[in-house]
Amino acid sequence: MYENMITIDRASSESMQKQIRRQFAIAIINRNLPLHKPLPSIRKLAAELNVSLNTLILAYAALKQDGFIFSKDRSGYYINPNIYPEFGGFDKFPELISKKRENSFDFKRYFKNHTYDLPRITKPEDCLVRFKYPFICGLVDPDLFPIANWRECLRDSVNVVEVKNWAADFSNADDPMLIEQLIQRVLSKRGVMAHPSEVLITVGGQQALFIAIKMLLRRKGKLGVENPGYPDVANIALMESISVKPLPIDRYGLKITEQLLECKSIFVTPSHQFPSTVTMPLRRRKSLLKLSQNNDIFIIEDDHEAEISFNETPPPALKALDQYGNVIYTGSLSKSLLPGLRIGYIVADSEFIKEAKALRHHLIRHPAVNNQRSVALFLERGYFDRFLSRLTREYKYRSNIMSESLDHFLPQCSTPPSYGGGSFWVKLNKKIDTELLQQKCMPEGVYFEPGVSMFIDDIKNNYLRLGYSSIKSSLINEGISVLAKNVDQLLQ
Repeated sequence: MYENMITIDRASSESMQKQIRRQFAIAIINRNLPLHKPLPSIRKLAAELNVSLNTLILAYAALKQDGFIFSKDRSGYYINPNIYPEFGGFDKFPELISKKRENSFDFKRYFKNHTYDLPRITKPEDCLVRFKYPFICGLVDPDLFPIANWRECLRDSVNVVEVKNWAADFSNADDPMLIEQLIQRVLSKRGVMAHPSEVLITVGGQQALFIAIKMLLRRKGKLGVENPGYPDVANIALMESISVKPLPIDRYGLKITEQLLECKSIFVTPSHQFPSTVTMPLRRRKSLLKLSQNNDIFIIEDDHEAEISFNETPPPALKALDQYGNVIYTGSLSKSLLPGLRIGYIVADSEFIKEAKALRHHLIRHPAVNNQRSVALFLERGYFDRFLSRLTREYKYRSNIMSESLDHFLPQCSTPPSYGGGSFWVKLNKKIDTELLQQKCMPEGVYFEPGVSMFIDDIKNNYLRLGYSSIKSSLINEGISVLAKNVDQLLQ
């Protein structure tokens, strides 16, 4: 095992003992070795590396003295957990952390003028545990999720018959039950009447957007995006060397102006504008459709959070009004089902879907079959509708609490979402830098999303998003008060 991890250069000026000591230290720092298993015995490793016992004795003794390992009576040597930061460890040997060789390829320089590390929305993976007041958007409170129902669907998706399906190649097909349930229980509620040949399953809504953008603009042309808007859409376009045209919004969503005519495709979030939460009225939707159809402009509609509506009759999706076929409809179940499931979809003309399926094949071949069937069963058995009803009631309750709290602590800084969803868009005093505000609030357990990454040009630092989907209702008021206190301190 260790003869490939520890290599001895017998022509080196460095002694064999120091070579072993250095390589073991690097392996420990880089977590290449299991923490709670003994290291190989001195006698066994000496035989593996073809070195003397004395060489190994000196190497282990030096590692022990430096704090990398410790010995247990009659058990051997183990890695010292105190070497790692999470156990209160020390950063005593930074030079041992793996670094590039002098003659290695410089990828940082290679990506310098075309980096993929563009500004984007990220959330700490431990946010629901780490922060007492997680005003985080797009995550579902796990306490609301019907885990027993989900386990039942998971169990039934791995029975003998279902497992045999996993052996098939689903590159050119999706789970027929999932397609059927999406059409009947999700799309129909948005007024979207689709045939199974017009629906494609993707790994989350993000992949649906990537496929749509890449297909529509592979022969170049500008992509119009709302400003402020969803930053990852602009990132996808920029990574594909596609020009991005920022388009202004107002209190009714995307403004219908002549700027739209400069675009080959337009990305829009009409039902629940990201991030402002405003809803585009029916009259403007029809104007947008007419302009796009008269000028052969494609529309990529992201109907995110569409299923979470506080209104009895939510406005129809643009796709529901599309008689021309130029609207490419994307969505996902990530904002209602747990985001980690990554179930998204595209609805478009069957010929578009045929091409999109081929592109998906080259990206990931197909989404996981077991996940598709689990979600299909969850939808078919009515668990999703029941869960969604509960989720909507709870979100409406939390939204009301947050609205009252913001009116009290930060008056005239926000407008409640008219459609639904799970967040507020907050505009603070121009003197406030919300990224600095976030750093001040985090030690007190408050986490939110600064809005700076959502602007393409004319960057504004005084906006932020406050989500209420994952914070307990009893903590909203207290969390907003902590936020407001830090805002006041920055203004002093």
